[in-house]
Amino acid sequence: MIELAQIARQYQDEFTQKYAKQMKGVHHQALTKIMACHTPQAGAMLYHCDDCQTNSTFHPSCGHRHCPACQHKSNSDWLTLQQQKLLPVDYYLVTFTLPYQCRHFIWTHQKWAYQAMFTAAKQTLDAFFKRDKQLGENNGLIAVLHTHSRRLEFHPHIHIVAPSF
Repeated sequence: MIELAQIARQYQDEFTQKYAKQMKGVHHQALTKIMACHTPQAGAMLYHCDDCQTNSTFHPSCGHRHCPACQHKSNSDWLTLQQQKLLPVDYYLVTFTLPYQCRHFIWTHQKWAYQAMFTAAKQTLDAFFKRDKQLGENNGLIAVLHTHSRRLEFHPHIHIVAPSF
């Protein structure tokens, strides 16, 4: 399988020529480290086995957080952890987000608005379930209201987990 480092080495000149003005120092540094990962440019570690008299040379990883070769284990570990959190049934994860233009109104009418959001979300899903004969009219769901984004901006939205039958 082709690696990002191979692609970066092959197209480095074209890429930097086209995007050099938009790139910051950290971008150039990341690109340089990724291309050097596991190559002599990253340095060398020399090992000697006294038993068999074998000498080996290994080139270290760059360790950069954006390097796919270095972060593969971290990504794999994270994915395994996420998969352990999955429910043991087939389900849909649905998110209902309030448009930005409505947020000021919602901020001043929160109690009423949040109830209206839950009602509208439930009615919308009920309509989908009624139209799809495989899903059936009887459905269950779990809904959670989030009022802010990860950056702590007011961003009301509802996450719903609905089992698929």
